[in-house]
Amino acid sequence: MDESGALTPEPAHAALQAALRAGRLTLVSLGPLTNVAAALKDRPELQAKIGRLVVVMGRRRGHLFHPAEGAGKGMLFGHGPVFRDFNFDEDRLAATAVLGMQLPTTLIPYDAARHISLTGFDLTRLEARGGAGAWVAVRARGWLDFWNQEVGMAGFYPFDLLAAAYVLSPDQFDCAEPKAWIGKDPRLWGWLGHPRALLVGLDRERPTDVDASSTVVYCPQVDSALHQWLMSRLVG
Repeated sequence: MDESGALTPEPAHAALQAALRAGRLTLVSLGPLTNVAAALKDRPELQAKIGRLVVVMGRRRGHLFHPAEGAGKGMLFGHGPVFRDFNFDEDRLAATAVLGMQLPTTLIPYDAARHISLTGFDLTRLEARGGAGAWVAVRARGWLDFWNQEVGMAGFYPFDLLAAAYVLSPDQFDCAEPKAWIGKDPRLWGWLGHPRALLVGLDRERPTDVDASSTVVYCPQVDSALHQWLMSRLVG
C-alpha cells in the first residue's frame, strides 16, 4: 500500500478473501499487517468474517524492547540490543488501516514473550522427535546463536509461537481490554525517532496525535506453566 492507500493485488490477498467468503476465521498474523489490510480494504462484508485477529505487536508508552538480562556483544548501556516493534514498523500504514476497521483484535506483545525462553536443550528435545519438529529445531539454531552471542542470554523469546499458543489455550494468558492508538509516544518521541507507535493504555494515556484507535485485548503476562505446555505440544 502506498501513501494514498493504493494496492498492488497479490495472490495472498485473493486467497485470504476467498477463505473469508467460505467462513468465519481466526487470523494469526505473525508479521506486518500488509496482506490483512489489503484483503479487507473497503470490504466490510469480509471484515465481518473475522472472528478474531491475533497480532504480534503493540506496547505500553515509554517501553523499550531490550532483554535487560543480556550481556552480549551488542550491549546498549548494559542491556543488550534494543529491538523495534518490528511487525508494526515494517508497515505502519497497514496497521493503521486494520486498527481503524475495529476488528476483534488481540495483541501479543514483547512483554508476553519475555516470560518464556527456549534454550538449546529445548531445541535438542524437539530435534530428537524428528519430522516437522526437527526441521524447525535445526533452523532455529541460528536464531539461538544470535541470542547467545549478541543478546547474551541462554535462550530466545518465542514471539510468534505465543500467538499460536493464545489461539489454542487463551486461559494461559493474563489479558486486559485497554484502548489502542496509533500515534506518537510522548515518552520516547525524539529519542528513537519513530514517528508512530501502536500504543495501549488507559483513556487518560491517549496520545494527542492519533491516526487510528480501537479497544483491543492485550496480553502482557502468561501462566508459569506455559513453557511446559508448549514443549509437550511441540514434542508430543
